Amino acid sequence: MAKQILVLEEVIAILRSCSAPNRVIDQFRERAELIVSKRNEKTRDEVTVSSGFGHDSRRGSVQLTVNDVQTQMDAPKAREIGVMLLEAAEAAMSDEMMMTLLMQKVGLDEERAMHVLLDLREIRQGTRGIRRQVS
Repeated sequence: MAKQILVLEEVIAILRSCSAPNRVIDQFRERAELIVSKRNEKTRDEVTVSSGFGHDSRRGSVQLTVNDVQTQMDAPKAREIGVMLLEAAEAAMSDEMMMTLLMQKVGLDEERAMHVLLDLREIRQGTRGIRRQVS
């Protein structure tokens, strides 16, 4: 069974429905926000990938774990996700290089450089009516 996750507001609503005192709810909220802020300071995700073979299904599978969250998929879906990750990594590296060029060599401030980057992304994706010419 999948793990149930509640958002902070849902937990607080449950505490209120149990007639918890406001000071207890406030203390809980403060501690929860502190924990979440510390969790967001994580500088690196732990990622593991493994392959397997289903005894009952007689099919290969891939298990992907990011931090404490696991998912399992068939091999074609894993390949699709792998290609998406590679494409996103290439785009991220290209974005970083473009921002460096625009800010350091062209002399744009970060906000203007971001606008140029977004325009270039829209041209690449063909969104907002901008079409690139293909010869």
